[in-house]
Amino acid sequence: MPPFTHVPCTGPSDAVAERIAQMAEFLPESLWLVDVASRRVIYANPAYEKVWGASRESLYQDRHDWLQQVHPEEQQRLRDAIRRRPHGGLDIRFRILTEREEVRWLHMKSFAIGDGPRPHTIGGIAFDVSDVLAAEARAHHLTHFDGLTGLPNRNQFREQLVEALRHAERRQSQAALLCLGLDGFQNVNENLGYRIGDAALAQLAQRLRRDLRGGDLLGRLGGDLFGLLLTDEGGLDISQAARRLIDLTATSLEVEGSDVYLGASLGIAVYPSDGTSADQLLYRAETALHDAKQHGGGTFRFFEAAANERLRSRQQTEQALRLAVQENQFVLHYQPKVSCNNGTIIGAEALIRWQHPQHGLISPAEFIQAMEESGQVVAVGRWVMHQACLQASRWHARGLGPFSVAVNLSARQLREGNLVQQVRQVLEETGLAARWLELELTESMLMEDVEETIATLGELRALGVRLSVDDFGTGYSSLSYLKRFPLDAVKVDRSFVQDIVADPNDVSITRAVITMAHALQMKVIAEGVETEAQLALLIANRCDEIQGYYFSRPVPAEEMEIMLENGKTIPEDLIHPRERKRTLLLVDDEENILSAMKRLLRKEGYDIRIASGGEEGLKLLAEHPVDVIISDQRMPGMTGVEFLRRAKVLHPESIRIVLSGYTELQSVTSAINEGAIYKFLTKPWDDEQLKEHIAEAFHQKELADENRRLSSAVQLANRELESANGRLQQLLEEREQRINRNETALDVLHEVLEILPWPLLGVDDEGIIVTMNGQAENLLGSQGGLLGEPLDSVLPPATCDLLLRQGVKETPLQLRERTFLARSHSLGLASAGRGLAITLMPTSPS
Repeated sequence: MPPFTHVPCTGPSDAVAERIAQMAEFLPESLWLVDVASRRVIYANPAYEKVWGASRESLYQDRHDWLQQVHPEEQQRLRDAIRRRPHGGLDIRFRILTEREEVRWLHMKSFAIGDGPRPHTIGGIAFDVSDVLAAEARAHHLTHFDGLTGLPNRNQFREQLVEALRHAERRQSQAALLCLGLDGFQNVNENLGYRIGDAALAQLAQRLRRDLRGGDLLGRLGGDLFGLLLTDEGGLDISQAARRLIDLTATSLEVEGSDVYLGASLGIAVYPSDGTSADQLLYRAETALHDAKQHGGGTFRFFEAAANERLRSRQQTEQALRLAVQENQFVLHYQPKVSCNNGTIIGAEALIRWQHPQHGLISPAEFIQAMEESGQVVAVGRWVMHQACLQASRWHARGLGPFSVAVNLSARQLREGNLVQQVRQVLEETGLAARWLELELTESMLMEDVEETIATLGELRALGVRLSVDDFGTGYSSLSYLKRFPLDAVKVDRSFVQDIVADPNDVSITRAVITMAHALQMKVIAEGVETEAQLALLIANRCDEIQGYYFSRPVPAEEMEIMLENGKTIPEDLIHPRERKRTLLLVDDEENILSAMKRLLRKEGYDIRIASGGEEGLKLLAEHPVDVIISDQRMPGMTGVEFLRRAKVLHPESIRIVLSGYTELQSVTSAINEGAIYKFLTKPWDDEQLKEHIAEAFHQKELADENRRLSSAVQLANRELESANGRLQQLLEEREQRINRNETALDVLHEVLEILPWPLLGVDDEGIIVTMNGQAENLLGSQGGLLGEPLDSVLPPATCDLLLRQGVKETPLQLRERTFLARSHSLGLASAGRGLAITLMPTSPS
């Protein structure tokens, strides 16, 4: 039976029906008709085969049941729908199986054809919606699941959490919400790349999914943050689960042949004690996570009201900081940096303060961390740099400099990627020469991404900016790396300076830092200098610069300006001690021995100080400079060797002698070998020999002092020479650049002159032609117009007299039967040139 039979048109209605039938043949949707009486398909358009994936010939066979093409799982549902609406009116989606066993989704609508309550035909239309449903499914997945890990995203996890809490409420059971955040994951992205970081996150998600129990939930809340809901089905040991998750995360992941190590912190909120709603539990678990990270990471914390209060306080601080940025509530104070060579102010460190409208001046210790975490430190850091450079530039202009201004960089500023451009712009905007700006970084910042940091610092050094490492000695920098950084100075942390007078370890560290820095051609700056004794010890150990309350606390710009105007300096006698008497320290627990030695040495002109033991001797050494020390060996509390060993660390320039009646050769020999003791003398002594030994010790001390003075002078001269060479090299490079630019400009100018369409000549003050373009040569060459010839040899003398001697700017001129207007232009108004430029403007055609 043919699918459709065309009947010749006998009237208008037949013509319309034929057009409708022809249109049906080309419809992309499947259109079909079923005879109600026979239940047979009487028509199906060609699109049926494409939509249903089956031949339409079988539809016309006797007893054919077209429902057999419907997917077996959908047939009963579709038959029930037809039973309820036997005469059409269906609007339904269902699956089918094509002849190739391919599953498709169809959307079908059916309708009745015919008059009255019993139609004679049922019509239907069906179209393939597989792609539409697949797109809807993909869209649903994208809006509810994380694309990287396949886990429920925050929205989907929250929906699942709401349902799980309802279930827990009905069962009156407990549940724990855990927020798992990775520790320092940004370092993985920066050091290994974001591709490796993403792959590690995906692997971790799979590892966490495998660890879940049947009733637990897992989702990715964003970035490196995961959410887990643990139910009490089968028991709930929250602490044990938290420790297991931390250990699970810490196990290395193999990503593209590399071992990636992650760490995690956990915040925990328990239902119903910490909250009954999904949003409340999420907020409190994240609050507890922040508390865990504040305690160093790698641990877990349960929600506490105190932690919530701390988080709320931090959020309030961040909001107040945003307002402070908008309203410019920040000010800069300046702490002088003073030279240990001449005692003058040679720089200042710019330190930010928050001028809060209600709470007054706030120290950066109270807001820098919140500023760093909120990301506002980048914008504020640029403001600090700009204001400090602008202030330094103003002081230079007033003749109060030149000196450098130091600005602290944050880790975010260093990692932003455009730090070099920012510094360049600030210097251009403020007019400060690059060599007067010093940028301070911490050790931890240097070691975060060594290679990238070296590249960035190299670009900054190329600008001419000075670089120093702050808080040196408190981080973990390797010397093998440190020597690769293009640094100009290191700043010894104040924690070492505070006890430098009493603690030999701090003195040793500080001296080692100074020696190492000088070997690497770096200067040393000591922070936190608060006493004269600290300063004297630093100067003795050849520290280059100091900062601290001994000289000045950080002050507003106005007070800093007063110090500069008044020329405030370190007292001269500390920088260059005045001639003083030779000082001798005698240490012995026997008073009669001390008295006898004082009587013996009284006429030698020494400044004699005495101590009854090692502790008292160390105290005297901290308060007064001493040249020679003579100590007994056997004393209560501290032996002479022990005392002199500590004295060597604290004051290595002193000459140390043991005078004792006990010959403990082993300890004394060891002390001599390690340089703690200069000589060992025995009691009782010979007066003349003792005086000779002491005189020789003072002579050795003075020779050593002179050697140190000369060495210091040579090193200072070398550094100044190196600095001068650097400035000279910079000037030579700038001069070479100017010469290159001038040569380029001359080449361009020469080419421009040759392009000009009219003759042009250049003459000096004597009227001699020094240059001419090609047009002038073409016009004047036959009349003898050559370089070095007088102008009146090529132009009429009367015209030359008008242009050269009478200063006429324009005059008519006849040359080669043509009329020109000769125009003169004086040189030297905007350059170093002299003479005239003469153009010949034609006024008649050639």
